[in-house]
Amino acid sequence: MPGDERMRRIGELICKGILCSPALRFDPTGTLVRTEAAAAEPEERIVDYLRRHHSASPSEMRAVLNLSRSRTYRALQWLLLSGQIVTNGGQTSAAAYRLADFDPSRN
Repeated sequence: MPGDERMRRIGELICKGILCSPALRFDPTGTLVRTEAAAAEPEERIVDYLRRHHSASPSEMRAVLNLSRSRTYRALQWLLLSGQIVTNGGQTSAAAYRLADFDPSRN
């Protein structure tokens, strides 16, 4: 497959992923409307993301949830202190978080 065709297909897949995002919804007229997921506090958005993905790094959550680095770490710290999430103990890029009540045997 030529490089141009490959890039076009990759672009299509990325666009489909973006348009399927739970934070994006369109009303019947085709206007983009903000959903509760998009309007929620960062802590709620992180918990919701971890419910769907079970484990994630801070950089992954920042990119997907469109949060600043400082806001992400403040939210993660608050969630850790409140006991809602736990960490794998990794540092920097090896750090990952999951819900405290996540049971891996459910998969």
